[in-house]
Amino acid sequence: MTRTDATRQHPAVSRDVTSNARAERLRTTLSLSGLGHWLTLPALTAMAGVLTRDDDLAVRAQAVGLVLAAWLLPLVVLPPAGAAVAARLDRRIALLSADAARAVLVLSVPLVDLLIPAINPLLWTGVAAVLVSLAGLVWAAAADGCAPPAGDGDAERRSLWRSVFAMAPFAALLFTFLALVADGVLDVPDRAHLALYATFAIFAVTALLSGLTRDLPAGPAPAAAVEAPVVALVRRSGEAGAPGLLFAVAATALATGSLLALAKVHARELGGGDPGYGMVLVALAAGIAFGVFLGPRVLGPFSRRRLLGLAVVAAALALLVIALVQNLVVVVFVTAFLGVAAGIVWAAATLTAAPAVRPRAAAAVVTLLAAAVAPPLAGALGVHRLKVAGAVYDFTGVGAVLLIAAVVTLVAGLLAYRRLDDRRGIPLSLDLAAALRGEVYAPPVPVELEVPRAKPERGVFIAFEGGEGAGKTTQARLAAIWLRDHGYDVVSTNEPGATKTGMRLRALLLDKETTGLSSRAETLLYAADRADHVANVIRPAMERGAIVVSDRYVDSSLAYQGYGRRQPVEEIAEVNAWATGGLVPDLTVLLEVPPETGLNRLTTEPDRMESEPRDFHDRVLAGFRALAEAHPERYLIVSADRDRSQTEISREIQERIGELLPDPVPAGTEDITSTFPAITDA
Repeated sequence: MTRTDATRQHPAVSRDVTSNARAERLRTTLSLSGLGHWLTLPALTAMAGVLTRDDDLAVRAQAVGLVLAAWLLPLVVLPPAGAAVAARLDRRIALLSADAARAVLVLSVPLVDLLIPAINPLLWTGVAAVLVSLAGLVWAAAADGCAPPAGDGDAERRSLWRSVFAMAPFAALLFTFLALVADGVLDVPDRAHLALYATFAIFAVTALLSGLTRDLPAGPAPAAAVEAPVVALVRRSGEAGAPGLLFAVAATALATGSLLALAKVHARELGGGDPGYGMVLVALAAGIAFGVFLGPRVLGPFSRRRLLGLAVVAAALALLVIALVQNLVVVVFVTAFLGVAAGIVWAAATLTAAPAVRPRAAAAVVTLLAAAVAPPLAGALGVHRLKVAGAVYDFTGVGAVLLIAAVVTLVAGLLAYRRLDDRRGIPLSLDLAAALRGEVYAPPVPVELEVPRAKPERGVFIAFEGGEGAGKTTQARLAAIWLRDHGYDVVSTNEPGATKTGMRLRALLLDKETTGLSSRAETLLYAADRADHVANVIRPAMERGAIVVSDRYVDSSLAYQGYGRRQPVEEIAEVNAWATGGLVPDLTVLLEVPPETGLNRLTTEPDRMESEPRDFHDRVLAGFRALAEAHPERYLIVSADRDRSQTEISREIQERIGELLPDPVPAGTEDITSTFPAITDA
């Protein structure tokens, strides 16, 4: 049976084939437009360089920085405006108009230079950069609206944008090729025009394709809540988990932004001209793309927070080499490594950040600042001739600014690593060596626990947290058994449902038949269960000096009802602080596992929480990570992925618990689970 016969007999197959064909045509159109978008940047900055070719370093650097900053400014300040315009236009008209406008604007730059001497060509190049970027915002909003609605269409939307961003290295490679052709064929004033003509041609073709295609959805793009990066950074920088992550992202953006702003002038200083500039951009763009792809996969068992800090340090060291070495081949080669490190930082920060944290905002704002500040600073510093070991060394303002940026990034990277490190006390060398073997380093368990002689005035409170299927119940039970074997008085408990009242609340909260329960009511019911739990189980046990091991506590409400339900985390924390009398665990063990892995481990009918959609559980995991990053002193983050055995995980937990333990006392107190049996993860 042929494919045509199959589609005739099966309409569903026909619809799927048609849908896939439309998606491929849309992806091709958007990718080609993305190629033009990324080619615009080197084409316009190269034009600025040609227009100031006879001026000194300061003027050339400032001209290129002006155009780059003009191109970046709308991306940082005006995304809501682009979304608002796109929401009022039919999607096809918006895409066609945006690409047509960009084609005309790009073509106007060489025409003004050649035909209209009354207009300052450099000034018009900067104006065109702003307008092209604004048109790009409208195009981006309309393109995003062409993907299926949020939810089922998230994967297709990500695929479309991956296709667009993947064009950046190809655009840089095309610019390099055009620059080589221009250097061999055209006079100096016309060399930058060729890249602009090519960009015009690409936008003209994509505008034509957008106008002719019938595959685009009809009507305006759905209105979306878009926040300008500069606003997001100001409003969200104080969120839990934000400072450390944003600090790392901002430091890396300083390194890449400084290099991007000075690459045109630096390549000319090293004798590479526009082709050398293009190769630096190829290396940077390809390195970032590879780093983003590599980020989630590199050193799988290794802590993402440690990886984030180390990648910032690696980016700083790469920029240090670029600043000091005056060889274009070496600069291009090391730039690729800088790009890989930056891509890893971006991927790790995106995966680690809570929903409220905005790594993209920090990267955009700092890149704009670097583009605005680095070129004039390089011009002001000028050129200095140094004699090193008898050799003459010309140290330019560009090298000086890159060196300053490298040192600042290095210091920031070390501080970010210290703040983000979630495995303090574990030697980095041993942790890395274990990760290279595909393992998580677990310190050896001492034969005899070293405990202080003085008995504390109160007991010890240990809480186990994590997403569904992470193994909290199992590890809490194993920790309690291990503690009892060493002679401690241990009370095992869980939330919700550790008391008679709590069991009724648990049945209400987790029953799938419970419908219409508002997020606020759910939060208050969990807080009520927790208040009864603390008053009748946890505090009495701690007052007699027992060790309390609880399966879930306050952080579950912050992660599930706060991040998962998108409620104000601070308000939930205040309610629970009042409910518990401010009782905080001495140690919180966070068992981390990807949501899909944890949910696949469930062997019983999923309850109301387990039945929530995947994006809910992704937000919960991000919430736990943010809480752990905000309170590293009381958190132990343990990878509970499928590659680790229960014994290995237990040893890591026991090592940390051992640091908290008082002198052992005779056991014999009734275990709370004998009255209220432990129930599987809530």
